[in-house]
Amino acid sequence: MANNKTRWTFATGPLHLGEDADHLRTELAHRLGQALGSEWEVVSESSYQSLLERVVRRKAALAWLPPATFVRAFDQGAIAKVFSAERMHAPRYRGALFVRRASQLDGLEALKGKRVAWVDPDSCAGHLFPKLELLEKGLEPDALFLSQAFLGAHMRVVRAVRDGEVDVGATFVHLAKEVDGAVETKAKAVDLLLVGWSPFVPRDEMHPILITRPIPADALCTVCGLPQELEEKLSALLLNLSSSPRLLHLFRSLLNADRFVSCQPAHYDDVRRAIARIGKGDQGG
Repeated sequence: MANNKTRWTFATGPLHLGEDADHLRTELAHRLGQALGSEWEVVSESSYQSLLERVVRRKAALAWLPPATFVRAFDQGAIAKVFSAERMHAPRYRGALFVRRASQLDGLEALKGKRVAWVDPDSCAGHLFPKLELLEKGLEPDALFLSQAFLGAHMRVVRAVRDGEVDVGATFVHLAKEVDGAVETKAKAVDLLLVGWSPFVPRDEMHPILITRPIPADALCTVCGLPQELEEKLSALLLNLSSSPRLLHLFRSLLNADRFVSCQPAHYDDVRRAIARIGKGDQGG
């Protein structure tokens, strides 16, 4: 992995798949190469599982990892350094169960016998944390929903809800003002700063029924086995992105990240507990 002609790989999950984002990956690879003095490629895997496998096999030098995928990769000894990706200047975000506003579904009891779409078995906002909230409210998802489907990406979940293929979906949200714990939104106004459906449908077309407790932000990680010099350069670059405006713009466009901060693996202990509660058999990445 360490010769002068090596092309280093930055791997992400299913981000902007099916969209015209190749130019973002191409330019990000070019800018990383300029900043680090080496050759890079940016690869988006089609699932969290394939992303995990790439990282565990050391087929990437740098990887964007959703929280549960990070936990699995770290527990398999694949991660060297971890940086938390802050969005909206916050180190955490939340999951939400959402419906079409026109459906007039309101409250968790209205979900009985409905069809739900999840993102991925290991998507925290798109599966683990919404399902955890249901379980802790005494609602068994297998009994609550008529059907459950994993669609692999947030945009696919949003489009399935929009098109009436399912009744309810799961995605990420950011609250404008933080509150403790989960929030049931029936008869309660919630000020949302960012919602996972807004890139694909008008913001007011969807309505959240349940908002989860906070979730640690996505991780950007260096993979074990890198030359020390490259790891040090990567760390310095990630912690000082504000001094590279074009690189910062590209990370925002592709990862929706405002900045990266160094953190400890224990920051993701809540995610590890969610994985244990939902079941280790769901290993989507």
